[in-house]
Amino acid sequence: MIKALYTSITGMNATQNALSVTSNNIANAQTVGYKKQKAVFDDLLYNNTIGSKDTNPKSIGNGVKLSDTYTDYSGGSITLTGGKTQAAIEGNGFFMVGDKQGGNTQYTRKGTFGISGDYYLTNSEGQYVLTYPTKAGTEEIDYSAAPRPIQVPMGTAVGGIRTDKATIQGNLPRDQDQITQDLPVYDQEGNTLTMRVDITKVADGQYTYKVSVRNDSKKETNFTDLVNNNSLTFNSLGEITQGGTGTIPFNGGNLTLDLSHLTNYPTEKTLAPKDITGRPATTVKDCMISDGGYVMVRYKDGSMRAAGQLAVAMFPNEGGLMKMGNGNYAATASTGVPTFGGSNQNGAGTVRGGATEGSNVDLSTEFVDLMLYQRGFQGNAKVIKVADDVLNEVVNLIR
Repeated sequence: MIKALYTSITGMNATQNALSVTSNNIANAQTVGYKKQKAVFDDLLYNNTIGSKDTNPKSIGNGVKLSDTYTDYSGGSITLTGGKTQAAIEGNGFFMVGDKQGGNTQYTRKGTFGISGDYYLTNSEGQYVLTYPTKAGTEEIDYSAAPRPIQVPMGTAVGGIRTDKATIQGNLPRDQDQITQDLPVYDQEGNTLTMRVDITKVADGQYTYKVSVRNDSKKETNFTDLVNNNSLTFNSLGEITQGGTGTIPFNGGNLTLDLSHLTNYPTEKTLAPKDITGRPATTVKDCMISDGGYVMVRYKDGSMRAAGQLAVAMFPNEGGLMKMGNGNYAATASTGVPTFGGSNQNGAGTVRGGATEGSNVDLSTEFVDLMLYQRGFQGNAKVIKVADDVLNEVVNLIR
């Protein structure tokens, strides 16, 4: 009977710990990004006795233990909150947060971010959200760089970046002898200029073009020539064969003018500027996280530009992550080597801007588990009472 007492004690301890796991799930049913846990039990070592030949061994158990807590990383419901700096992952992956140098990295599904007093994107605990930066002067995300904190200096003036690349695409109509296309460019002082490309037909499929600029920020009215008589050649199918890329001297450097996407079909003009790098000097007014996890900055003139993209981490064994509180996880040796990327990269899910992910706790399941663990605890307590009664009877045999 003494053995039954100790066996029942293990059952009470295990179910008590399981009750703690379930109560934590219920308490976090409304916690953003929370992932529910499940208690896992294992039986303890057995006292085995092997009899004579061809007889089965006799095994007497020593109770039960809480061997593990399994974390369910299935997705919670995505709610579109409209919060400018909130984000959720629809699918696999974790946001990355760390210190100001990008170290001490932890991982989270809680995308309730905000802007700190020094204009960094942070979580509610003050950790810095790690993002991929953009390449200088462009909106192209630099995935070769390590994820790092991003600063959005809202309400402050920022300097301009000189334009070094621009593209004109579309159709150059065969029946027009003179075509003009303007595009906005920026110098290193942050001024906005108009670059004008005048294209002149010389013969069928043969064109020359002149490039000139006018400083609109300084209210200039006249254009200054940069290059003259650069050649463009198209074949009879309207495909460009020569002069697709031009190097234009501009603002103390060179500007690469990409004309390789032009066509020369016998139809109307469809020219349009595209992929212009640089930006004017302006004031940062606001920022938001868009779908795809892009950190978008809104300037005084209403234009929006990507300043970075939220980094997403993937683990071979996410079950090896260790809960740290505040919705954060830390990697352990059992998680394997993580891979990093952006939205929809390396198996990661889709990042939704202006949204949050709810807890994946199912209250009905938790209350059923709660009752089962309660009954298990009561049953083990009852066994202790029965064992005590039997021991009492044995003691009372001698009077």
